[in-house]
Amino acid sequence: MSQTQLAISSIKVQKFKNLYSLEVGFCQGTIFEDLNLPFTGVCCDAYY
Repeated sequence: MSQTQLAISSIKVQKFKNLYSLEVGFCQGTIFEDLNLPFTGVCCDAYY
């Protein structure tokens, strides 16, 4: 097997601030309030 790197990931460490309670976080899908971005289902025209 080749030792070639296929990818390198870079993950920024999330700071633990603006946290939801466990109950709210479970319903929202994240405990980080700053990461809770609404999905509108609208496509941006800037990319087309």
